[in-house]
Amino acid sequence: MESTTNSTAALGLLGLPREILIMLPDYLHNIEDYMNVASTCRTLREAMSTAHPHTILCLAWESTRIFFRPSPSFLICAVARDLGNWARESDENEAELASGMPRGIDHLVDLALRKKQCGLTMDDIRKLHGLRFSVINPVADLIDKCIGEQWYQTPNFWNGGVDDAYTINAEAPQTLFDLATYGELFGPDFEPFVDSLSSRRMLKVDTRLEFVKYYMPDYAVRCFEAARDIKRPDGSYDPRRAIVIHPDGPYDDNNEYQRSGTYNVIALKWLMKSSRWRPHWRKARLDAGAGPDFAASIYEDNANWRQIMLENVMQCQGLEGLGMILPGTDIAEQYKPKIREWREKIGRIKEEPATTRVGIWDTHKYPDLWGDLWICSSGYVFGS
Repeated sequence: MESTTNSTAALGLLGLPREILIMLPDYLHNIEDYMNVASTCRTLREAMSTAHPHTILCLAWESTRIFFRPSPSFLICAVARDLGNWARESDENEAELASGMPRGIDHLVDLALRKKQCGLTMDDIRKLHGLRFSVINPVADLIDKCIGEQWYQTPNFWNGGVDDAYTINAEAPQTLFDLATYGELFGPDFEPFVDSLSSRRMLKVDTRLEFVKYYMPDYAVRCFEAARDIKRPDGSYDPRRAIVIHPDGPYDDNNEYQRSGTYNVIALKWLMKSSRWRPHWRKARLDAGAGPDFAASIYEDNANWRQIMLENVMQCQGLEGLGMILPGTDIAEQYKPKIREWREKIGRIKEEPATTRVGIWDTHKYPDLWGDLWICSSGYVFGS
């Protein structure tokens, strides 16, 4: 009886005109429903294939805790480039992106689900699934060896076993998505600096700082009142470094981020300067034939600005771009010509790109993650 009922229902559905069938995706509950309907028969598969990418994104969101973990970081990373491109369309769009950041990642979720410019195709979802195994898992393992559980398990950890021992409560997958999402959102803004013919509108430094402060909640960020030179004569604090405690945001005392004690900004700072992390990027440059480096290190006084720019541009290419440090993979091979191009173009830049100072720290006009992290954590260490 059940088989007969289903057959009758299917025949009734297929009897509807195509103009009605292509509207079905808007009435499904989640991405599982979408895939089940699309796999029923050729007619429904063709009808499902007309779904707008934004519709597919909304369906994927309803399945985020099943297929896109960690949630919501994975899905936001997947559409962060779309969000950035939408924000670059106008000053008003960028202001909307920045002004809502005190709500944290929930603000980005709301924007992505409201803006038709944000979307996913089924090909995108299949690619993301492949990246979990080709990039996310192996790079997260590398990160764990730099700032996670495997790092802490190093013999004699506190007695010389590592050269950067510190107490960091961080989760490697989350740190990976913090790095990847920053790259997806802001990475395109390198283009005007390495391509003099580019007319791309760039996102502001202030927007980047708002993103770092609230997308990567951290006790160090909350210590803004101790930061040097950010207090104004009227007693207020420079808003680029101060934080707003929104009732739905990550710094509200009742929010899970605040209770967790996770060091998101500190973890990313520690990762970027780790002697276990940086050699992978140096090897990627050497394997690509993009040498020699402009300098051995960027973590010292008067560091070479070209080396800072080169390391930033490499690490801020988004989720797939992290695969350039996995030798022997297709992604690493695909990035070799690009790495050589970046090295060559940065070498031809005559003067250091302009910087913005907040307190006693500087960050560049281009996406300078290293500088942004230092500004947003100033005050955490006494005298900074």
